[in-house]
Amino acid sequence: MNEIVEIFPYSSRTMSVKIRNGIVARRARPGNFVIVRFSEHGPRLPFSIVDTYPEREIVEIILHRAEGLDEIQKLLRPGNELPDLLGPLGKAPVIDKDLKVLCCGDGAGFVPLLPIIKALHENGCTVISVMSEKSDKTTCLSDEIENYSDKVILASDQNLNQVLKDTIAEKGIEKIWMAGPSDMMKEIAEIAKAKKIPADCVLNMVMIDGIGLCGTCRVIVGGERKQTCTDGPVFDAHLVDFDQLSNRQRLFE
Repeated sequence: MNEIVEIFPYSSRTMSVKIRNGIVARRARPGNFVIVRFSEHGPRLPFSIVDTYPEREIVEIILHRAEGLDEIQKLLRPGNELPDLLGPLGKAPVIDKDLKVLCCGDGAGFVPLLPIIKALHENGCTVISVMSEKSDKTTCLSDEIENYSDKVILASDQNLNQVLKDTIAEKGIEKIWMAGPSDMMKEIAEIAKAKKIPADCVLNMVMIDGIGLCGTCRVIVGGERKQTCTDGPVFDAHLVDFDQLSNRQRLFE
């Protein structure tokens, strides 16, 4: 249980890790996540489940450029067993069918979007992916994104809003999915609201227990307190209080 089966490096600070855990592999759905401890006394860290292989009892996560992961990556070896892997956690969202969908994120933001993009593709959606960075933060994952996207568009932080507006107009976008920094998602949500387009966001919050007891990942959605770990991590972007979200995230910087 929790044996590291395979490690695939995308770049010097990004890698895919496949872990043997039959329970998680069979039960996980797009949008679920796991909380992992890589050493006996190490921190508990949340990771999106980017793929599962139930017949092989394998679950896949991606370690991507987060602070502290450099040291963790040095410790990982195929054959090693992880002390803890808790999951699948979170509330799996409803995946759209047969829509023209725009998926937008920065480099790190595209990690939780990967399973969503794959599920959208499998559900007959036309998927347009907009990546808001041109650095290796994004390009190291570009092959994974392109596999299930009908079109991939690169944008800079400076022209992202215009690229989104142009893409919405040209492609007739019917739904938007987003992940990444809260200020970026706030801007995307405002564009979607102005265009009267439904939008979902995948939130990235500090978590401790992952089952709703600690309250660390509290957010305000539709004027109500929600827990990212149990009520999310996917929420209606039109209802999320992104200003409160940004303030709360600053408490843990």
